[in-house]
Amino acid sequence: MKNILVLLSLSIIATMLFSLNLAQFNVKNFKGQYPLISLNRLLQTDEFVSVEGVVYRINAPKKFLTRAEVDAKFLDESNLVGILAININELTTFTGKGKQALVAANGIVYDVTPSRHWSGGQHKNRHTAGEELTHELVRNSPHGVGKMANVKPFGVLIFTPEQLAKFNGKNRAKSYIAFQGVVYDLSHLRPVPNYPFGTEATSELLKIPNYADTLSKSYAIGLLVFDEENLAKFDGQQFAKAFIKVGNIVYDVTGVPDWREKLRLEPDAVAGKDYTSHFECELGETCGHDHPESDVLKQFKIVGFELVK
Repeated sequence: MKNILVLLSLSIIATMLFSLNLAQFNVKNFKGQYPLISLNRLLQTDEFVSVEGVVYRINAPKKFLTRAEVDAKFLDESNLVGILAININELTTFTGKGKQALVAANGIVYDVTPSRHWSGGQHKNRHTAGEELTHELVRNSPHGVGKMANVKPFGVLIFTPEQLAKFNGKNRAKSYIAFQGVVYDLSHLRPVPNYPFGTEATSELLKIPNYADTLSKSYAIGLLVFDEENLAKFDGQQFAKAFIKVGNIVYDVTGVPDWREKLRLEPDAVAGKDYTSHFECELGETCGHDHPESDVLKQFKIVGFELVK
């Protein structure tokens, strides 16, 4: 009996230790620990469900669940798939009219549908569902972003490079910039000289004095993501930056002349590709290939993350 109680206690502790909860998620601390699962991938995969923005492989009668609706024993690491990622274009469609009412703040997308304060997707004629509202909530709301703690998370907000490019600070567009995989809103800090808004700008910002102080005054609002198609555009050719992907992390190898040698690739290897398999081997102990150590990746800057489509 004592042994059974010990096992039960260990099981409970293990469940408590593994508790991926977007309510405590900080996009600035994300380093690719979990895969980012697209909304389409979730909807098209029968065994995938989202539990307050965390995707699990479990049987359930519907796609979107609260933690209270799921037996906690199923919310363990063995069933974990990743984090639900909502891109900025998708967010704009969740206006509360025919769909859920969603809003984003601090990189988290929240479902405000059940809230009477967001009836019809409108909040006191000030805010509309389907928008990124970090600055508005921090500066203009009497409750601040902290009020969102009472609302269920729905996923994390993401941007592709093409979507980010629209927020270049021109023609009344907001001023967003990506640094080390995190998208920041600097709209309220204008004018900010020498900042290439609407772009992935890790290498550029590192050359600007006091960039860290500037970013500390801005808002982290999402993550920069890449799929196979847009990663291919960063092949280092015709003034493009050179990015590569290993695992679910995208690295910048621009201006690193020996990056191929460091990764033990062929001299004619090109950027804009996924080199995850070069760190793995299906042959196991019989493998005769020369694989690089994973620590070599620490020499490159993280600029984004893979989106599982």
